[in-house]
Amino acid sequence: MLGVAVAELRRRQVGAQAFVELTVPAQELPDLGVVGEVVAQGTATNLGDDGVRIELNVEATLEAACARCLKDVRLPLAGEAQETYHEAGEPPLIAMDTVDVEPAVREAIVLAQPMRVLCSPDCRGICPQCGKDLNEGPCGCGEDERDPRMAPLARLLPPREE
Repeated sequence: MLGVAVAELRRRQVGAQAFVELTVPAQELPDLGVVGEVVAQGTATNLGDDGVRIELNVEATLEAACARCLKDVRLPLAGEAQETYHEAGEPPLIAMDTVDVEPAVREAIVLAQPMRVLCSPDCRGICPQCGKDLNEGPCGCGEDERDPRMAPLARLLPPREE
């Protein structure tokens, strides 16, 4: 649980704000693929009977494999989390003057992750025959080697002019 104490803020006037800062070791969020620390900073606003609104800027470092060459890559992530917490009604709830912002922080990290992780935009990937990293140079495999299972289909194509 990533708890933010809101008891003192809720005793203040409606509209009062407090600075919120959380630093969490990545080991506490093991399923997100982040390393180092996750830092969340922002504000908590007293909404009176409507609860507490928390807005956070979340920063982390993602460690993942390049989608083309499979090398480990570290990418900075930055996302935003906004949530209103209520005492009663539908979740999220304020429990014992503390709100759990972990679901909102997790969501911000997941939404900040790229669809495909690449070590560089021009990554050449690996050779499908021998597995050599093509970023390090050509592999020497014949580029025209085709899957033998596709040979019947290749006969349907016109001959290549070289």
